[in-house]
Amino acid sequence: MKRRGYILVEAIVSMGLLSLGMIAINGAVRQAIITRAQAQDYTIARILLEQVVAEQEIELEVVEGSGSGVFPEPNDRFSYEWKITAVTLPPPQLPQNLPPEFATEFNQNLQRANRIGKLVVKIKWARMGLDFEAEGQTLLRPGQLWVPLESLAQ
Repeated sequence: MKRRGYILVEAIVSMGLLSLGMIAINGAVRQAIITRAQAQDYTIARILLEQVVAEQEIELEVVEGSGSGVFPEPNDRFSYEWKITAVTLPPPQLPQNLPPEFATEFNQNLQRANRIGKLVVKIKWARMGLDFEAEGQTLLRPGQLWVPLESLAQ
């Protein structure tokens, strides 16, 4: 009994299995490349976020407001938005036995120092048609937020 074509069928089946294996390996490598690129984007976004925060923190005085922009080359696909708002701090509990003149002076000084700035920064970018965003928040140092005199009288 002769087995004609047996080697041909065996070769076709093995080539099919090899093709399926290569498709699976190709998909895994592709996913690894995409994941690496996304991780790199998040690392760059974190560095750019810290840059925007540093630009605001270095100012002697800042006002409530917001701004936006795009980073220069080679990071021109990243954009940013920042916003500074005032955060009112709750007044501390004064000791019961504090003399009235000290309490009055303390409360007057507290009116000026009871607000600090809250900085929120968002970094946005796109990769492969998908939008990504990273956000960071920090409080600015006391006294850095400019407070108008009219609001102190309230």
